[in-house]
Amino acid sequence: MPKLLCPAGSPQALKSAINAGADEVYLGGSAFNARINACNFNSEELIKAGKLCRNANVGMHITLNTLILDKEFAPALEYIDFLADKVQPDALILQDLGLVKAIREKFPQLPIALHASTQMRIHSYLDAIYLKNLGFTRAVIARELPKEDIAEFAKTGLETEIFVHGAICVSESGGCLMSSVIGNRSGNRGECAQPCRLPYKCNDKYPLSVKDMCLARHITELCDIGVTSLKIEGRMKSPEYVGAVTAVYRRLLDQHRNADEKEMKLLSDIFSRSGFTDGYFTNKISKAMFGVRTESDKQKTQQTSHKFAVAEKRKADKAPFAPVSFTLPQQGEENTLHPAKQKGFVLRFEGNLPNEKLLSAYAEGAARIDIPLQYCTEKRFAPYAEKISAILPRSVFLKELSGVKSQIKAARDFGVKQATISALYQKDLCEGMYLHGDYGFNVVNRESLAMLENYGFSSVMLSPETDGRFPKGSKCALEYIGYGRTPLMYTRTCIIANASGCQNKKRCFGILKDRTGAEFPIISGNSHTNTIYNSLPAYRLDKKAELKKSGVGLLTLLFTTESEAQIRQIISLYGSKEKPNFQYTRR
Repeated sequence: MPKLLCPAGSPQALKSAINAGADEVYLGGSAFNARINACNFNSEELIKAGKLCRNANVGMHITLNTLILDKEFAPALEYIDFLADKVQPDALILQDLGLVKAIREKFPQLPIALHASTQMRIHSYLDAIYLKNLGFTRAVIARELPKEDIAEFAKTGLETEIFVHGAICVSESGGCLMSSVIGNRSGNRGECAQPCRLPYKCNDKYPLSVKDMCLARHITELCDIGVTSLKIEGRMKSPEYVGAVTAVYRRLLDQHRNADEKEMKLLSDIFSRSGFTDGYFTNKISKAMFGVRTESDKQKTQQTSHKFAVAEKRKADKAPFAPVSFTLPQQGEENTLHPAKQKGFVLRFEGNLPNEKLLSAYAEGAARIDIPLQYCTEKRFAPYAEKISAILPRSVFLKELSGVKSQIKAARDFGVKQATISALYQKDLCEGMYLHGDYGFNVVNRESLAMLENYGFSSVMLSPETDGRFPKGSKCALEYIGYGRTPLMYTRTCIIANASGCQNKKRCFGILKDRTGAEFPIISGNSHTNTIYNSLPAYRLDKKAELKKSGVGLLTLLFTTESEAQIRQIISLYGSKEKPNFQYTRR
């Protein structure tokens, strides 16, 4: 039977979760956790929480699930030393690849399990081998995964943790930059301002607000799949909420059954956004997944009695943790491009594709031409095949895998020898090709960069959340967006349908307009996923000399909705000292 993992955003919520029947709890300290605005725990409270969990035989997981800046590594490692010595949790939940590397090097015998956070964008069972090699014992897989993908991941032997209740993001976890770019509050740093909950001037007033997830009616299926742990979201929620929701799921697990109408009503009355959704799990992605927190919802919460029946705590034996082996990858240079051969600008087309006239004028001067995988075999690109890098989809679900493999084979047969990827498992799909690490890897520190260097990447793009000046050199070429609208959200749901109406074509374009009148372009991609881009392009071509000193040799010119004339203008700005005559941002 799966374990029940419950949120503890405060000491009071921790007690509530334990009393209601949690097998495991997850909580954060005052830093390095993705719910920095929760009450959280200071050092003394963490020590007390550790003792409380051990006495109750409840597993304790500490969240360190944010991106770490270079200056934060020393305090982060000191914090882990304190946790291991004084708090003695069962697991650490991590997002940052660089922090994983630093932990493995400094604490090779750390008596604490490492769990891969959902912020690591875990979308495929093919991720499992890479996570195992890094010493992870559990993966918190993406909320967007359907039942079939969850079941396949559970077969890998890696412990599989899934969210079953609570708030979900419209964007993929770990892949949302909207709050960071437009509000300077990074979701990857625990500061999300939740722009997805705001109204917009669109067909639907709240086109980004997704209902809370509830899989209480799928408990027996989840038990049969073989997942390790069922996770309830809610570190920002009250102790009453934590206790009530935990009690319901405890009862369902113990009785091995799905929720009845009375239990669903209780869950809804405690907290919902116009009801619940199971759309990702059932793969029924539609407008029905969207909803907001109404006044009626709020009144139900206020009126709901919090005197609920608490199930007797089931005493589950906890197996003692034994340090696991791990394998840090070794540098593989046999199939990489030397940084000296990768200098200048990269032409990247995520929206309107270049015509033959534009290609003939600028392709020769480009270091590389990035084209979405499904379009890179079009006839117009044949003369430039060796310069083309196929941009793989940011996530590839089980039902899409064979199609993507076929597209990669077609690209190879066409003469394409390079691929731009967003996940480590995609390396295996692109065997024999030169690989470029995309912005989805969220590289914000030198340790993460060093980790990716060892996987044989020819180049790595630095995160748009940085200023691009931190790396100070690398074994592989460093890339940064010199011009372009920063991709803010990647969604599995069709935001175009909510915002401006979807034509259900192979490729659709839409606009998301906010309350200020700013317009955010939306472009559909593989499997009709959507990417939402910033309303203004980032412009950093005038910072070329500064970036070069830090080792950035490639500046990407990212084109989405630009006209041919605008594209020509931007390319000309790369090699000149002219100032742009359009509005732009530095983020």
